[in-house]
Amino acid sequence: MSLRTLFEFGMHPTPPRVMLSAQFLHQELAVRLAHRAHELATLPHGLNKMRSVRKVRKMYEGSFGALLRQKRPRDAETESAISDTMTTMLHRHEDVVKLVARGVLELKQTMKVNTGDIEIQRFLDRFYSSRIGMRMLIAQHLAIRESTAREGYVGIINSKCAPAEVILDAAEAVRSLAYRHYGDAPDVKITGATALTFPYVDSYLFFPMFELLKNSVRATIETHENADSIPNVRVVIAGGEEDVTIKISDEGGGIKRSAMAKVWTYLFTSAEVSPNELLHVSDSDMDSSGSDDDDLGANELGVSHVAGYRMGMDPIAGFGYGLPLSRLYARYFGGDLTLVSMEGYGTDAYLHVCKLGDKQERLY
Repeated sequence: MSLRTLFEFGMHPTPPRVMLSAQFLHQELAVRLAHRAHELATLPHGLNKMRSVRKVRKMYEGSFGALLRQKRPRDAETESAISDTMTTMLHRHEDVVKLVARGVLELKQTMKVNTGDIEIQRFLDRFYSSRIGMRMLIAQHLAIRESTAREGYVGIINSKCAPAEVILDAAEAVRSLAYRHYGDAPDVKITGATALTFPYVDSYLFFPMFELLKNSVRATIETHENADSIPNVRVVIAGGEEDVTIKISDEGGGIKRSAMAKVWTYLFTSAEVSPNELLHVSDSDMDSSGSDDDDLGANELGVSHVAGYRMGMDPIAGFGYGLPLSRLYARYFGGDLTLVSMEGYGTDAYLHVCKLGDKQERLY
């Protein structure tokens, strides 16, 4: 499934097309849920026995069962029923990212297992990629079946996604967060192809931009805390024939070469607050089928006020998930995220986005 396929299919959302979409998802989602539930049950090193992971497995098994109980959509009534089931799934699974992260921490604390283990890291990549994909497909289906579509959008795909506007929104959210924490923030200067637009999902660009800018702003402030002025964070947008590339450059002191491989490891963070504290989920959250924690997570992200970016975002920020999750969002439709750092000076991050939309979703 490619972004272009979803875009072209959703351009004319006639009732037969909506029905075809519902029929496809009725089968496809069940297959994907079954694969993930099986993997959650057979994870190595005892990770499958952690309470949080068992909670997630039950969620996936429950959603799988709910889909199987629905008849294959053949008329308006059965299509509406399966769409209601998908809506419930979106809300029920809101805390999945946080719960799995907590499960990994539980493993580290109770079993003394190295959470940087390659098997665990590969599982997290597969699992979170699958989650991104399922939520994308569900959100797109639910959006195209609505009678009142947003102008300029095909489902949740913005036909004229403007990177400069998304970056500006992300920068404003990050600077607001920085002012609350540090009382100051560097300016974010955007140059290059600022008038560029192309079809893309706004939130899939906003999330990595927010994370990258947050890292750059924090590093810049902490590196220059005793200086008379704070250097700007610089963003350059380039539009090629195949890719849109966004470079984020800072003077935040850079990353040690010995630590570069670790930055892509889940739960690796230089934050002073421990991941365990930040990932706290109360017992009531653990025992409920759904929760409102996604809104809390959005407030922690500092982006709850940014309309249009909520769909598809995960409530994780500041505890070692930002970079690996951002890379997954970039890679999902054929892009990538890379870092080049100069210890003692700063870091350049390159976010590559597939402009043509012809790359198949990457599910590992």
